[in-house]
Amino acid sequence: MSIVPASSGMITEIKKFATHDGPGIRTTVFLKGCPLRCRWCSNPETISPHSQLYFLPRRCKGFGACVEICPEKAVSMDINAKVDRKRCTLCMKCTAECPNSAFRQVGEVYSLNDLMREIEKDKPFYGKKGGVTLSGGEPLFQAGFALQIFRKSKEAGISTVLDTSGCAASEVVREIMEYTDLVLLDIKHMDPEKHRQGTGVDNALILRNARIMASMRSVRISLPLIPDYNDSEENLSATAEFALSLGVGYIDINPLHKLGTDKYAYLGLESPYGAYRSLDKLEVARARDIVKRHGLEVTVGRMM
Repeated sequence: MSIVPASSGMITEIKKFATHDGPGIRTTVFLKGCPLRCRWCSNPETISPHSQLYFLPRRCKGFGACVEICPEKAVSMDINAKVDRKRCTLCMKCTAECPNSAFRQVGEVYSLNDLMREIEKDKPFYGKKGGVTLSGGEPLFQAGFALQIFRKSKEAGISTVLDTSGCAASEVVREIMEYTDLVLLDIKHMDPEKHRQGTGVDNALILRNARIMASMRSVRISLPLIPDYNDSEENLSATAEFALSLGVGYIDINPLHKLGTDKYAYLGLESPYGAYRSLDKLEVARARDIVKRHGLEVTVGRMM
């Protein structure tokens, strides 16, 4: 199977001057769409491959223009605007009408040429280490667009980093590795059933792709540390041993945070974070020490 190139794609954000998504100063492009359904996801706006509507109540001043413009009568006004998500057809007319940007479209189609112009604007700041990072969601969910971005970046002499869950067809992984300098690979859990419980899929394909990636390119493993899910000594040790089997010498431990809480509310969704407690410093230090005992270099919070 060969990736069909795409000349455009759906993007949620272009983050300039990023310093935690690979070496040096980087432009991180967040592609929309993800095959996983991680229960603790902090970027719910990247899961759906389609445009979505953010509503930020704190910005609403009650002007009411959104009520008048909505053709489906999905917006009503009390003290602040309210959105009936069942009626909303995502026409996005409210986003253009609101003077305070209380309504925002999440997800915009970019052409390859327009995106590359944005990336190349930052090239003077990349230096010897920086470049472009593709993240998500899952960037390989839009494999044709991701491939073209990396091809064009390499032609322009720009370093490429893939921030991925590894959940994609193995043929896709092999092809995009040809244009990838570094892989930042999330490993959620080593047990296939636990992985399914936490993400909606088992990990067989992901682990197979991890081996492919490590055989072709440099890989750095990232472990989202979720309390009472993947923080057991058994799983941490299994993850460390798997990393060693790949020839990977680094693991980044990223403790659960709840910074995505507001994003769920903006999308009209219920936050999942009520089901999770926060990790304390001793628990994070314990996880770090377990992994370090296997001879790996460990960072807490992604550092390059």
